[in-house]
Amino acid sequence: MVEELENKVEALLLATLNPLSKSEICEALSLGANDVSRIFRHLEKRFTNTSLELKKIGKKYKIGIRNQYSEIAFRYSESELSKGELEIIGILYNRRNVYFSTVERVRGNKAQKEIDHLVRVGYVEIEQRGTRRLLKLTKTFYSKYGKQLKEKIQEEPKVVT
Repeated sequence: MVEELENKVEALLLATLNPLSKSEICEALSLGANDVSRIFRHLEKRFTNTSLELKKIGKKYKIGIRNQYSEIAFRYSESELSKGELEIIGILYNRRNVYFSTVERVRGNKAQKEIDHLVRVGYVEIEQRGTRRLLKLTKTFYSKYGKQLKEKIQEEPKVVT
C-alpha cells in the first residue's frame, strides 16, 4: 500500500510541468499532509544513488534530474520548440501583439517556417489586419506555460537604472 502511494506521488511529480505544493498533491491523491511528508522522505531515500532527485522549488515540489546529470540528459532530450521558435515566443510574450514584419526583421527568412510550426502546435494565432498579420500567443500557450513564465519573471531580479 505504502509503495503504491509512493509510486503515485512519483508519477504525479514526474508528469507535471509545474511544481506542485503539498496541498495540491494531497488533493490530487486524497492524502494527508503527514502522509505526503513521509512519502517525500521515502522518495529521497529511493533516489539517493540515482540521477533523479526530489526538488523543492519555493514551497512546491517536482522530481527532476540531478544537476551533475542534466547536461547529458538535455543534450539528448528533444525540445518541442526550436531556439528560433522560443525567441519568437519571447518577443510575443514581452510585447503581447506583434506584427509578422517585426518578427521577420528579427528572425529573417526563417520566421515564416517557425511561425507556421507555432500555429500548428496551437501556441500562436495570426489575425489579419488589412494587409498586415498580427501575431498573438494563444490561450493554449498560456494554459501550458503561462504559470511557469509568470513565476520565472517574478523570480528575476529587478535592475535599477
